Order: sequence, then structure tokens, then C-alpha cells
Amino acid sequence: MFPMSDSAVSILGSSAVTRWFDARFPEPSPAQVAAWPRIVGGENVLIVSPTGTGKTLAAFLAVLHALAATPPNPDAEPGVRCLYLSPLRALGYDLEKNLAGPLREIFPESTPDRSPVRVGLRNGDTREAERARQFAAPPEILLTTPESLGVMLSQSQWLPRLATVRWVIVDEVHALAENKRGTQLALALERLEACQAPPARLQRLGLSATVHPL
Repeated sequence: MFPMSDSAVSILGSSAVTRWFDARFPEPSPAQVAAWPRIVGGENVLIVSPTGTGKTLAAFLAVLHALAATPPNPDAEPGVRCLYLSPLRALGYDLEKNLAGPLREIFPESTPDRSPVRVGLRNGDTREAERARQFAAPPEILLTTPESLGVMLSQSQWLPRLATVRWVIVDEVHALAENKRGTQLALALERLEACQAPPARLQRLGLSATVHPL
């Protein structure tokens, strides 16, 4: 296990994201201290921790830091960089709101459409006009459901937009592990992996409430 540290900057490095975290929080939680070095190291990580211990921020802060620290490449193909998948639509709506505030604080001079890190929400209720906008200008982070990911993977025009995905954050793993939705998601992740151009691969970050046996 990694020793406790008093700052995100000392674990992840310096960026607008980690400086914001250190200005807002007295110290990282144990879940964050344990997860961040492994995420930065490129490992697939499953964070099993009680509610309120910073699991979601453990995953997203490392991703946001990497996105903020990477200079934009104007020649790169447009595409999604991070997928957040939850079996509950409500979590996507909540997370969209919860990310909006910090992103405004981290990038105060940016508008939502011109932020270095844009967030989109897609599920069965998303209007066609919004889906078209997401395809034309994919957000860096797309919040969606296993079913919506399956639909996108079945549309050939979306595959180049998904070939750029580097991180997949799967929330509520404990609610997916033992049912058909989890099986469908596992297959979708393999299809998503097949979209990646070698040697690129997905980094999978799972979030779960405490379960017994682990």
C-alpha cells in the first residue's frame, strides 16, 4: 500500500486540476492515495470502498489531470477520450452537474464549449440534435450507460469516435457483476477494445461499493 501524502500534486504531478484539488481539500482520502499511483502507472484498477470515501474523484481526478496536462493536438482525430458507464441514468445526470462546477473553477477563462475538457451526457433520453452535436464535436468525457454504448458500437460511423477512448470508468460494478447487463457490458468493452489502434489499449477503472466476499 502507498503511504499517505498531503497533496494531489505530490502524487500525480502539477496541473491546473491537481492544484485545484489541493486548494479545495485538506488531503486526499486513503482510496485516492491508493488508486492514483496505479492509475498514473497505466494499471486497470478496481476501487472498492464505502460511499463517501472519494471513489469517483479518485478515478476522475487522475483522468482530468492527464487531459489537462496533455497539450491539444490540432491534427488528432476527433473522438471521446474517457467513457463513464453506469447502470443508473440518474448517476450520469448527477455526475454531469458535479463535474460542471469544478471544471468552471479549474478553467475559469473557458466557456463550456471551449473548455480543454468538455463533458457530454448520452442515454436513451438524449435528443437527436444533441447526439448529432456529440458526433460532430465529441466531448473529451462522455457519460453514458451500457445500453447506449452498445448502440454506438453498432453504428459504424461512431467507431472512429470511440477508437480514441483511453479510459473507461465503470461505476456501480457490484450492481453489474452478477447479471445480464454486466455480461452485455463485458462484451461491449471487448468490442470497444477491438476499436483501438495497436498498441493503444483501454485503461479500465471500476468503482464499487463494499462487497463481501471481495
